[in-house]
Amino acid sequence: MEGPLAIIFIFGGIPAIIIALAYFRTRRIERTALIAAGKDASIFEQLNSKPKHYLSLKYGIFMVGLAIGVLMGSVLQNYTMMNDAASYFSMVLLFGGLALVLFYMIQKKLNDE
Repeated sequence: MEGPLAIIFIFGGIPAIIIALAYFRTRRIERTALIAAGKDASIFEQLNSKPKHYLSLKYGIFMVGLAIGVLMGSVLQNYTMMNDAASYFSMVLLFGGLALVLFYMIQKKLNDE
């Protein structure tokens, strides 16, 4: 894999992995401390019982937005004198953000009904 997509995956993937590892390590430490103190672990069950009605809709719209961003980055790179990395990166961020705003508006409309 070469070019701007490799840069996007590297600069997006490495921080995501670091954040995920930190999250799971902190979660394990919290649970271990709670068990060691003899406390009830029902707080974690309450957090996981929140309804996740629109999670698949959110990720679906977001992935479609990213795909459109990659396509538009390719169009922008081919038809303008813009740098490869800048065209892909800007379009992926733009359409990914627009997808999340679209999801927010859809979710708000569904919750109001």
